[in-house]
Amino acid sequence: MKKAKFLWVLGLLFASLPFWGCDNVVQQQNRNILGQFTETPVTITWSGSREAGVQSFQANVHVFVKNNRTDTHAVLAGMHRIAVSTIDDRIVTRVDFDELQYSSILSDGEQALVLDPISGAITHRVQLPEANSPLNRMFANQSVMSRINLSLMREEAHRLSLSLTEEGQGDTARLLLDIPPHLIPQNGVDRIISSRAVFDLANETLMETEVVMIREDGTFVTTTANPIYEDQDGIPVKIGMVTVIDSRAPHLIEDIYPSMNFFESMEDIPLISEGQFSQMMSEGNAHEVPNMIFGNPADLSFVETIFEVYYDIQINSAPEHLFRAILR
Repeated sequence: MKKAKFLWVLGLLFASLPFWGCDNVVQQQNRNILGQFTETPVTITWSGSREAGVQSFQANVHVFVKNNRTDTHAVLAGMHRIAVSTIDDRIVTRVDFDELQYSSILSDGEQALVLDPISGAITHRVQLPEANSPLNRMFANQSVMSRINLSLMREEAHRLSLSLTEEGQGDTARLLLDIPPHLIPQNGVDRIISSRAVFDLANETLMETEVVMIREDGTFVTTTANPIYEDQDGIPVKIGMVTVIDSRAPHLIEDIYPSMNFFESMEDIPLISEGQFSQMMSEGNAHEVPNMIFGNPADLSFVETIFEVYYDIQINSAPEHLFRAILR
């Protein structure tokens, strides 16, 4: 469990730096979805003048997860604190966990460090494959917490002969960047077959990323991430993200409950009266199902949705000592 969560955290760090995390309607829908997890409005506190933009970012983050095969609603899966800062033209990220034995993980796009919670000593050091990617120059110094440098994006895309497409006009104008799979570091097991990033030209923000991969067993996995922003006097500030992982199994498992009835959702389950239930209980025909699985048991496909909600956002007040270990 801890190893799996550690890998998830590394993925979170990577997503804060390069292009790895749609239109205005989708943005508003996702903002409304995030609203169901908060009882109070998002608070954003600035330090100093806003003219400099977002140079550092801190927030408490709650992560909610819903799986369409097992969950009827999203459940709290974890909490952490994130800090992102631009220091000497480098984007550095720190994530702090209270419940893990490794409480702090830092990254600068080239390496990730795990710190001991007591001594502050580095207990693990991981070199990131993205560091040697031709895309590193384009994405390593871009933060998705606010505006991004679209001029740099265009220059690097032209240098690498990447496909850039503009769509829409005015407030709906967006830029689509297709990333060839051979430029993306692969893990040797799962194979990325396509990826793209979509940018909002009006607000100069990342709107969406989409990565399609095929696993070793032939399963297709499409991961779509939509950052959500709040306008602060004309400056966009990230307040959360909605990520959808759509996993499609290549075939059904043979001879698995071939005649068993199954339900796609709670709404499909027929209701019975209390009298009928009492009779079934007395006859021994009612049994509790503690881990209900929706859909065909022979189909291993699923859709998982991850909601990241930011609380107590602080802009331009992250102290440099938070990142000292990665800056050495």
